[in-house]
Amino acid sequence: MELQLPGIGYSQGQRLMVVTALDPIALVKTVTEPDPWNPVGEQPHGNRPVDKPHRKRIAMYLEEEENFVLNSVVLYARPQEARFVPADGYKDASVQLGTLFLNYGAQFDVGDGQHRIGAYSDVMKQHPDEEDPIRIRMRKSGQPVVIVIDDNPLHRAQDYTDLQRNTKPQPTSLAMSMDRRQAVNRMLIKLVQDPKLPIFGDGAGRVEFVGDSPGKYSAKLLSFKTIRYLSGTVLIGVSQRSTAGWDKAVNAEVEQDEKKASQVLHELWGGMGRLPDIAEVIDGKRTTADLRDKTYLAASGVLYALANAVHKAHHDHHIPVRKAMERLATVDYRRAERGDGQPPLTADDTIFAGTLVDPETGKVGSGRPAWEAASEDLLKVILQK
Repeated sequence: MELQLPGIGYSQGQRLMVVTALDPIALVKTVTEPDPWNPVGEQPHGNRPVDKPHRKRIAMYLEEEENFVLNSVVLYARPQEARFVPADGYKDASVQLGTLFLNYGAQFDVGDGQHRIGAYSDVMKQHPDEEDPIRIRMRKSGQPVVIVIDDNPLHRAQDYTDLQRNTKPQPTSLAMSMDRRQAVNRMLIKLVQDPKLPIFGDGAGRVEFVGDSPGKYSAKLLSFKTIRYLSGTVLIGVSQRSTAGWDKAVNAEVEQDEKKASQVLHELWGGMGRLPDIAEVIDGKRTTADLRDKTYLAASGVLYALANAVHKAHHDHHIPVRKAMERLATVDYRRAERGDGQPPLTADDTIFAGTLVDPETGKVGSGRPAWEAASEDLLKVILQK
């Protein structure tokens, strides 16, 4: 006996592939438990080790998002387990509409998508009641599947590698600016378009959305990723060490009192725009490239240190963000040059000597220990009466 599914058949190279869809509950039952990858084992096929936090994040997404979307998974079937029959009129076409026949009881190898399939399985186990709204939603949903009819296991590992190689990772700035589900993203998109904050140039002028860092000669001043991290740091500090934990904490802060959070960030970015060097860029007296070349204000570590110092001043010492930024405007952010044979840089040369700036070479670092140490020096500036 065979299970019949509508499908679209096509070839890539010499192998037949069929696109179809299964409901998530049926999908979980049709795949074998992936073996760990072992290139010298008896079975020359397998998957990378399961990333449990990643799988958990997908499961939470499936539970929480009614209009979820997941990419297709890739399964492998032997010719004895699956066959595709084109419909009349499509037999000579390169893309064929037809019927996919699967043997009842056959289970297929996962080529790509083990975390998505595992997340579906986890959701089903958490919601076993057939009347559960989430389980009902899963049953009414479809998961796109590409079934490759090929009995050579060596092809499967190679396909997985090729799929990853030919996929371009999405820049964080682009992904976050597109993700309006998160409260902090929605608020920041409004913020960067606010004409009262000229540092952003109405969003399109000085904010880099499609990359995670502006190029050396770019007119863009900051990436959306940097704006987001600095804003979140001022709101919640640096206690969160994971991306998921950071997102949850910052979004909770915004959702609790968006008006208050927005006011804090207006004071932060208004003050950033009044830092003398940045103010010259806004006024057209210097280029962003010149700012990048001659000051530390485009260095991520310096910006993170500044944001952390402002957070501590505001939350631990009850200093208004506006006042903290006014005091930070007194800092000299010009790059300190150190030539061969010259003595090491000191605090007289730059406040960042010994933390973010290597005294011996003058090179700027970006590691977390360095910018956290630098933030303590900036905090001292803010606390000066």
